[in-house]
Parts: sequence; structure tokens; C-alpha cells
Amino acid sequence: MVAGGGTGGHIYPAIAIAQEFVRRDPRRRVVFVGTQYGLEKTIVPKAGFPLEFISAGGLKGKGPLELTKNLARLPVGFLQAWQVVGKHHPNVVLGVGGYSSGSLLLAAKMRGVPTAIHEQNAFPGLANRLLAKFVTAVAVAFADAGTRLKRTDAVVTGNPIRKEFFEATRHSAPGSRHRLLIFGGSQGSHVLNEAMSGALLFLARLKDRVDIVHQTGPKEVEQVRAAYRTSAFPNARVVAYLDPIVDEIAAADLVVSRAGAMTIGELAAVGRAAILVPFAAAADNHQEVNARMVERAGGAIVITESQLSPERLATAITDVINDPQRAVRMGTAARTLANPDATKNIVDLLEKIERTE
Repeated sequence: MVAGGGTGGHIYPAIAIAQEFVRRDPRRRVVFVGTQYGLEKTIVPKAGFPLEFISAGGLKGKGPLELTKNLARLPVGFLQAWQVVGKHHPNVVLGVGGYSSGSLLLAAKMRGVPTAIHEQNAFPGLANRLLAKFVTAVAVAFADAGTRLKRTDAVVTGNPIRKEFFEATRHSAPGSRHRLLIFGGSQGSHVLNEAMSGALLFLARLKDRVDIVHQTGPKEVEQVRAAYRTSAFPNARVVAYLDPIVDEIAAADLVVSRAGAMTIGELAAVGRAAILVPFAAAADNHQEVNARMVERAGGAIVITESQLSPERLATAITDVINDPQRAVRMGTAARTLANPDATKNIVDLLEKIERTE
């Protein structure tokens, strides 16, 4: 049983884990448990897994009214979680973060079911910080997270990244133009869109050496296209979505993006230099913690939102483009953070506690 969700960053890795769990023995089944409000409502059924719903809501960073409402949901959600565990009799329960994971793992623990959590970020979320105190096993993407969870037995597994990211290669002819990729996630990033639109003036001297691909999200695509049309880069490819993103990352020499755990995992798997602009409103500032870890490894330049300006962004881009070997070194450094066996490692851990509990 897999508990949690809310965002694609939680759900897609969980699906990869579920698929590997079933691949090892087709007689197995996996049931997901989430809420009616998260993306799991659409993503999980499309992946072919059953989904149960329980009542849950966030507690951190909420206003008094919403906090009161979500606190009132806790006993209801726990009762529903208790019933779901009793209905399906799981051999092991995995929490991947998100509102529903707390109630579900507590109910499983009280029913004597082995439990585990997987933390994707370098700075753990509130749910996993609380759950780490009593779950059977802890898997973390980064060693720093195990320390922050105060679990000396945490297993560093990495983040489950699709194999095509590890298999992606780019064959560039010597002297070819450089490719710059800007993307802010499926919804885009207003901050990145605005900064890059302003940076085009400062980047004009690179017009004969750089091709730009910019993913804006659906809301600002026309606005950003207009900025490029009146710049030195009128032929830049500006789109609302990029699918498959693996091909775009593989084709890039330098990537400008946010610093979510899965984005960092994908950049590391492909091995690409990055300029990371962490989302300032992320819970516990976990995106900056993620980004600084890549920076320490030598794989990224970090510019916080408070530091970000068109000129600062343009300077960072220019510095890397003007030193192609630096981009190569950064990509190689980023790849040291990748773990192609992450999904296997997590399922190995689940099987271990399933057998021994």
C-alpha cells in the first residue's frame, strides 16, 4: 500500500516503485491511498493502480480557518485510514509524503503492519519528520535527509527516476551552437519567465552562438513569446509544455530551472549543468536546500529569488556559455548525485521489512 501524493513530485516516483514491486511478482498488487484534492486522483488510475481516498489536509502554513478545518479532519481521516488498512490487509505500507500519509501510516503501525517512508528532498517535509519517529524503515534520496530525520539507520536510495533519463545522450559536433533550456515545471514559473524576458537584452551578444528553448506554462506563453520576438532571439522556441522533457534536457548544454527534488534527479541522471532558482515559498525552504547540495557538488549555480534579476541571470548564463568545459564539468559533477538503482533499492528495502516483520 502506498500512502501520499498531492503533487507529481510525490506521485510519479511512487508509481515507479509500485511498478517495480509488481514486476518482481505479478501476483502482487498495490493500492494507493490519497485525497480527492491531489493530482493522484487522475495520475494513479491512468497508471493502472486502484486508489482509495481518505480525508486529510495540510497543517503547516495555513490560515486559522483552514487550519481549524484540517484539524477537524484528522479523526475522520484516521478512521478512514484504519478501515482502508483493514480492508486490504497490506503486507507493507510505504509513505511518500503528502497529507494522507500520516493517518495511513499511523493506522498501519497500530495494526501491526510494517511501514516505511521515502523522503525525496534534502530537507524532509513535516509529515515525514513526524513519521520517521515510529516507522519500521526510512529511505532517503540524500544522506542529509537521514540526518535531519534523526534516523541513523536511514537507507540512502536516491530518487526513482525513469530509466530513459539515464540512457539519454547527446552527440554534438565540435563548434556547434549551444542549447539553453529554461523550464519552470508543468505550470511554468512566473519568476523565471519574467527574469529571462528581461535577461534577453543582456544576452544579445550571444545571439549567434545560442539556441533557446523556453517552457513557460500555459498562462504566460504569449507574453513571453512577445518578449523573444522583439529581442536578439526571435527564433527561440517558446512553448507552454515540453513533452517528453527528457529529450529537451538531453539536448541542452545549460538548464535554468526550479529546484524540486525530481527536477534535480532528472538533471543529475542526464548529467547537465544548471542554474537553479529555488521556489522561495516551498515548505521549509526545501528547494534551496536541494539546490545548495547540487551547488556543493559542483553541478549548479544557485540564484535565490531575492538575488534574482535579469542582469544576474544573464551574467550566470554568459559565464557558462563562454566556458564550454565548465558546462561539461558541471554536468559530470551533477551526475555524481544520480542513482540509477533508486527504485530497486527502495523495493529491496520494502521486501526486507516485509519478510522480517
